[in-house]
Amino acid sequence: MNKPLCALIFVVSLGWMPSFAQSGDTAKSASAESTSTQKPASAPASAEEPAKQQYFFVLLKRPPNAPQMSREDGEKLQEEHMANIRRLHLEQKLLIAGPFMDDGVLRGIFVLKAGSLEEAKSWADSDPAIKAGRLQAEVHGPWAIHPERIHETSTPNTLEQYSLLLASQGDNWDPKSPAFQDVLKRHLPYLLSLMDKNTLALAGPFLDGGALKGAFIYAVPLDEAMKLEREDPMVKAGNFKIEGHPWATAKGVLAAGQSLKHD
Repeated sequence: MNKPLCALIFVVSLGWMPSFAQSGDTAKSASAESTSTQKPASAPASAEEPAKQQYFFVLLKRPPNAPQMSREDGEKLQEEHMANIRRLHLEQKLLIAGPFMDDGVLRGIFVLKAGSLEEAKSWADSDPAIKAGRLQAEVHGPWAIHPERIHETSTPNTLEQYSLLLASQGDNWDPKSPAFQDVLKRHLPYLLSLMDKNTLALAGPFLDGGALKGAFIYAVPLDEAMKLEREDPMVKAGNFKIEGHPWATAKGVLAAGQSLKHD
């Protein structure tokens, strides 16, 4: 059964893959793995296996020189943007979406299931708001999450607020150093302890080798989430720099977040 539109916009998954250190050293192997399931060219087309499906994290940003629109044109573009979300979801390409709540440059996220980074980019760029220059897609991944931990919700119209933290490469990032590996051994148990308490709802590394290393979604207010992340061994050692934003999704999809209050 298809979910209502608002559920499409605010669905999110929770999961964890073992190590952010993978994001630097395994980018090439992850890319190779995504094509390793393909049969040789000589194999019949009917016998070919599809590329391995992976998950990609899309940051939707407001461009610095976004074109101005009339109210009527803006509303029309928004309707087209929503229709595209519905289409991607019905095609089982869009799994997760949700808005940032601080009205900054970052507008929201998508999570796409695709066979490659290029395919994910093409799907993200199909958004009419991106084509019109009102949004800009920044695609990261593969994003190492557990897709089986996506939860259905019976309350798609009720939102809860979370804290979405982005981990970028810190000044001391050096996966080949013994010190880094020692910190990493303490990093994972720290995160798992937070997940056991449902304080941390989701965390996973990006495996593309870029400066943005991964994302955390906390079920607590932003100030508390930032305080907890400052105690993360990877942050304390200068391997991560953390940027945090309030973010929302449908109630019941994640470990319980904060009630979203309306004025």
